[in-house]
Amino acid sequence: MFACSAAQLRLWFMRNGQGWQVASSHEPFSVFDPPREVEPPGMSREWQRFIAPQSADVMRVVPVLPDRPVMSRPEARIQIAPHHKGYFFVTIPVWLRLQVSGTGAHHSMTLCEFPSRVLSKTWFGHPAEDGEIGYALATRARQSVDELTDVEGRAICPVIVDNEMNAPLMFAQLQLSVRHMGIYQTTDGKLWTNECRLSYARSVSTASVSFGRSAPDEAAGAQPLSEPREVPTSGITARAIAGAIFRQS
Repeated sequence: MFACSAAQLRLWFMRNGQGWQVASSHEPFSVFDPPREVEPPGMSREWQRFIAPQSADVMRVVPVLPDRPVMSRPEARIQIAPHHKGYFFVTIPVWLRLQVSGTGAHHSMTLCEFPSRVLSKTWFGHPAEDGEIGYALATRARQSVDELTDVEGRAICPVIVDNEMNAPLMFAQLQLSVRHMGIYQTTDGKLWTNECRLSYARSVSTASVSFGRSAPDEAAGAQPLSEPREVPTSGITARAIAGAIFRQS
């Protein structure tokens, strides 16, 4: 049997006669341990069972980004001048995906995935308009990498907010479409996503979104760990909540 921990998540997995068994739990405190061989746990656990080919005898634990958009606030009230850009860095808690492969297997097989931290769901959008359910990030967007203090178990996402309008852009929250981002790792162990650019040309509430195709400039030499859940296409939009309803906690 093997076990690993990432933030609040604890995972156990082992081979059985027809495939793999996986158990998980979330704890209130954070621990980070790589996969290691352990004795079977003394307490009973609820196991998920996955039937897989006998050749699928290698397990990989892969960090991926959440399955819904995330909502991030800046560390203070932000106003971007007309025809100017703002640069931010957001840390996003990763999920852990369990993939199996083996001799003769052409592709790895995903068994399951779990969030490393329990995130609160939130509605993003004005009550009278269309919106979307996403996850609220407890940490704030920062304007410098040096200001980040919560990088363990999280992926650093560089965000460029481009104000192409003739008026100042003021906002309180940003919606990030993380399903279109992959994860990269630098030699110092830090996790990064590809760059996300939000361009506001006509409205303060809706932006066009584009994504970098590789590791960001701040993560030189980073190696890819996981692909985006969904390959980005043209026409992606994101919302921002304007400064008129800004709340600072």
